[in-house]
Amino acid sequence: MPHFGLRPRLLAALVLTSAVSLGFAAIALLSPLQNSLRADGVTSVLATVAAAMPAFQEIEPSPTSLGGLNPTSLRHQVRSLELRSGGRVEVFDEHLKPVENIDTDLSVTVIEARLSLSTHKRVRTIENGDLIVAQPVQIAGRAFVVEVRRHLAYVEEATRVVTGVFLKATAVGLAVALLLGIGLSATLVRRLERLRNATRDLDHDGMYGPETPQDNSRDEIGELARAFAGLQVRLRHQESARRAFVATASHELRTPLTSLDGMLELLADDLATDPLDVEDARERLAGAQEQSRRLGHLAADLLDLSRIDAGVELRSEPIELFELARAVAAEFDRRASERAVTLTIEPPATSCWAEGDPGSVARIVRILLDNALRAAPPGSPVTLVVTGDAQWTRIEVRDKGSGVLADERELIFERFQRGSGRGGEGGFGLGLAIGRELATRMGGTLDLVDQTQPGAVFRLRMRTALVAVAA
Repeated sequence: MPHFGLRPRLLAALVLTSAVSLGFAAIALLSPLQNSLRADGVTSVLATVAAAMPAFQEIEPSPTSLGGLNPTSLRHQVRSLELRSGGRVEVFDEHLKPVENIDTDLSVTVIEARLSLSTHKRVRTIENGDLIVAQPVQIAGRAFVVEVRRHLAYVEEATRVVTGVFLKATAVGLAVALLLGIGLSATLVRRLERLRNATRDLDHDGMYGPETPQDNSRDEIGELARAFAGLQVRLRHQESARRAFVATASHELRTPLTSLDGMLELLADDLATDPLDVEDARERLAGAQEQSRRLGHLAADLLDLSRIDAGVELRSEPIELFELARAVAAEFDRRASERAVTLTIEPPATSCWAEGDPGSVARIVRILLDNALRAAPPGSPVTLVVTGDAQWTRIEVRDKGSGVLADERELIFERFQRGSGRGGEGGFGLGLAIGRELATRMGGTLDLVDQTQPGAVFRLRMRTALVAVAA
């Protein structure tokens, strides 16, 4: 079976649509046109005959003339009626004898006149394209018949003229449709071919192949081209982010793994030494445990990121923020004591109920406390403050560390980005990025608060739960 492309099918559809439309238009126009012209001709003749009858009734009698009527007056009315009706006028008396203008076949003409006299009504017939109207009339007390015969050939002639013009218009219409179809199909096919080539390039060369040509047309193909170009840009960004993520994650994993491997080798050497250096072995073991914990934290962060990127649905339920903050802070009491940092919680004046996912809110608070304990110098406080109103509830984590540089205020919320003020101690640059994305997904915010005092203040803001508003 032959394969037909889009262009010939589009041209065929346009030409066929035009031909069918013009054909239906011809059927709907030409046949009613002929009937309408014939009906208009009949109506015109009938109206003209009816209008002329009062003038015939006023013809004076003449006993000496043919038919007993004044020939001059009769001839004048007959000629006037012929001019107005466009036909041949005959006049018969009550005996069906011709009075004026009889030069046709009497056997045909007298039939309508006889019928009109016998019925005293107007008779109308159409024979061989001729309209015959026989109208009875009283002239000088006698019965006469005025008969008008008009040939309706002009109807067929007018129909032929209109048909010829319509056929020419049809030919012109089909030619215009064909030319427009060629131009339109060429443009559409060319634009679709560009999209096809762009798709093949994307499949062959990947996301870093040639860019999709711009198409600024305000139609569906233009929208498709712009959507495809946008998709290509997003795929490039995602691929760049993926590569950066893999490279950074590989580096971050390699560092603690290398340290862990070195410490385990040193520990093995210590265990093989005789006599055993217990104190050094304990230090090596503690270092290995620290690197193991770092790997655990990195694995947990990567798992959180994978869940965020996968769009895992979060719960939404009322959360009492002070109780949650106190429970999370209790997890950091030992670590705060080890660093000689005072961890305190300022209770709110009233209960603070937020709407969100309890696990995600607890995860954000852990991230903020972990960062605060890393930044806080020994002997300084880390404070948790819980506040709320009818619209928002807030948790603030404050420390007295070195703070965040002005040009890094938003950088620290990006993945694998750390502030320069942390020195050698710090995480993997994932915590704040995870916290902000979780807060955003719950309809809240996580920001660094402007302040003039030393240190940093991070604020988690959540929508107040309906239960708190009702209370």
